[in-house]
Amino acid sequence: MSETPDRPRIAVLVKQVADVNAIETDPDSHRAIPGGPMVMNTYDAYSIGEAVTLKETHGAHVTVICAGPDSVREVLLRGLATGADAAIHIVLPDNNAVDTLVLAEMLGMVLEERAFDLILAGQAADDYETGQVPSQLAELLGIPHVSLVTHIEIESDGLCVWRDAEASKEIMRCPVPAVMMVLSGRDGPQHHPTLRGMMAAKRKPIERVEAPDPERARRLSWSEPVVPEKVFAGIIVQDEPADVAAAALVDWLEEHKLIARREP
Repeated sequence: MSETPDRPRIAVLVKQVADVNAIETDPDSHRAIPGGPMVMNTYDAYSIGEAVTLKETHGAHVTVICAGPDSVREVLLRGLATGADAAIHIVLPDNNAVDTLVLAEMLGMVLEERAFDLILAGQAADDYETGQVPSQLAELLGIPHVSLVTHIEIESDGLCVWRDAEASKEIMRCPVPAVMMVLSGRDGPQHHPTLRGMMAAKRKPIERVEAPDPERARRLSWSEPVVPEKVFAGIIVQDEPADVAAAALVDWLEEHKLIARREP
């Protein structure tokens, strides 16, 4: 395993998303209409919490990184107010102009220049929930990644990682650098922005970086989120004897080819 430095450098990837509690639906098109300000992705807040815990226990230096338009500054300030030391804003006017692989390549080009020991990201995003960017980033950088992470300990020769498995926990050892995808149910203390942290965040550096030109072209595209129309169908038999209700149910199942039709 590679040796872990005395003061590890941690990058936390965060995303700005629509507030899922403030989304309305257009009655005609059924499109989702975001309401209220954009917010930090839920899973990413847990990633920052894990990074701040490692800062408290190991003296790590924590940098939050977000790609997007100027509005992502608010998300970066929240990360700084929670305890991160610095932030990087990758200027990308329209996140939907790139797919996950292109975004992973852009992030990789920025991260490679800065030699981080550990890269944390949320398990998924609240909007599209693909969970693809962290694993694609790890593959492009040629480093290991672990998903469903609930706890990380830094050791002299790498990382000891707890992750959720089916009805159990797994403990893994991993060299650095590495990418960790943090789950919402992470173990350990929770960290939130404080008033003192918000005041301090305004004095912390936010580096502005133009999005690098990727080598790959976008391969995927997607529509705006659409809420499925509710369709009610079925059979309700009321106030009938049991034999009549059962016969009506069998007829309905046969009509919809859910059971084989009876011989006449």
